[in-house]
Amino acid sequence: MENIVKFDKPYKFEGKEYDSLDLSGMAKMTVQDLVDVQKKLSGELAALAAMEATTSFAQEMAVKATGKPVEFFKLMPRGKIKLVQTAVLKVMDNSQKADEVKAQLKSHALKFAAPYTYEGNEKNELKGQTFEGIDLSGVGELNTMSESTAENRLVAAGFNTVNTGRNYLYCCIIASMGTGYPVDFFAGLPLCEAVKLRDAVDADFFE
Repeated sequence: MENIVKFDKPYKFEGKEYDSLDLSGMAKMTVQDLVDVQKKLSGELAALAAMEATTSFAQEMAVKATGKPVEFFKLMPRGKIKLVQTAVLKVMDNSQKADEVKAQLKSHALKFAAPYTYEGNEKNELKGQTFEGIDLSGVGELNTMSESTAENRLVAAGFNTVNTGRNYLYCCIIASMGTGYPVDFFAGLPLCEAVKLRDAVDADFFE
């Protein structure tokens, strides 16, 4: 999928001028990429509350999508990085109507924007299977011991437990515990499913 950010005025970096930026590489990125970025930014206070809203997040995601050095984005004028940030967030939005998403969250049936083929562990019987969506109702059956276990696994992976509801690895762990599917099943989902997955496992929907 083409994702080109066009600049009104060229951006010069290391002697070369850029009038646009190709972020099409984001189409191949997954929830695991978000986990990696979140871990990298875990030391930044701003990223703890709302990572996606930070400039650092846009920079790191753009680095992964383009292969360009982070300095390319750190030296970019504010107006241009805002355009990049908007493009990054747009990829994470699967453009489903708000009422459709809300209905899914209430039923705990997460429908994928496109069929998803799990290409994970060779030993897992799910490998090679294609899914239209997944039932997350089992997440509601988890108890506080499950929550503690998930938090411990998060710490073991190098994260702190501040604001677990917005931590993508934590969401993958909880979804795994509630479904019996491996963590990498959820970590392998495309970016456009990330926010919906995060919201779907939120405790507020399992009162």
